[in-house]
Amino acid sequence: MLVTGASGYLGGAVAALCGAVPAPRTDVRDLAALSALFASVRPATVIHTATVLGNNGGSPEDLWAVVAAGAANVAVAARSAGARLVHVSSDAVFAGRDTPYTEADAPSPVFEYGAAKAAAEEAVAAVDPGAAIVRTSLIVSGGRGPLSRHEQTCLALASGVTAGALFTDEIRCPIAVDDLAAFVVALAATDHAGVLNIAGPEALSRHDLGVRVAARHGVDPSRVPASTIAASGLTRPARVVLDSSAAGKLLGLAARTV
Repeated sequence: MLVTGASGYLGGAVAALCGAVPAPRTDVRDLAALSALFASVRPATVIHTATVLGNNGGSPEDLWAVVAAGAANVAVAARSAGARLVHVSSDAVFAGRDTPYTEADAPSPVFEYGAAKAAAEEAVAAVDPGAAIVRTSLIVSGGRGPLSRHEQTCLALASGVTAGALFTDEIRCPIAVDDLAAFVVALAATDHAGVLNIAGPEALSRHDLGVRVAARHGVDPSRVPASTIAASGLTRPARVVLDSSAAGKLLGLAARTV
């Protein structure tokens, strides 16, 4: 098994869980280098987690070159090598609504990061119709292992080290990184093709999650600053809840609350 982004938060958890093939660092923007690597390693399975963070807008150049074109390159290289591909996407592909999203729902991005993620899904499906595409949500530690960047930000805000606030109207289904890694590795062993939602069982606002993280680490939860998307002036999806029941039935696993 080969994991792209193995130095990242999710990629590292997946690589540790499955004993992925150590490989030289390769830029996903470079199709020739990727193809040469895959031809050399000949992985049976490729799990694509490499990305760039886009929650603060990110660089459009990086978003499209790494997130969208990079995913297409990985799909081309994986298919050429005859490898099973699992591509990790995001709930950021949706605009947000009151009812949960299922695998049948088409992307409806409202900001650049979500658009790049949606384009990546489309490219992967076009290059390799047999690939699995995982839509997930906020990835956190769940109180186990190293903190995610989001949890670090929560604590920095609560302690006054960082200025800003967490939104009370931005709802997601956070999932612990070890649970998500287990789901992804199990999915790789199936022949499931297309989208599969894999997120946590509980819908929480970013502020609610911050309060939970603060309490877990002995920080006064009342010190976690709160705001709203509207007050921030940002364009972001608000309530995005993924229905992950299909993944539970397919894989026989259940994500724990965080």
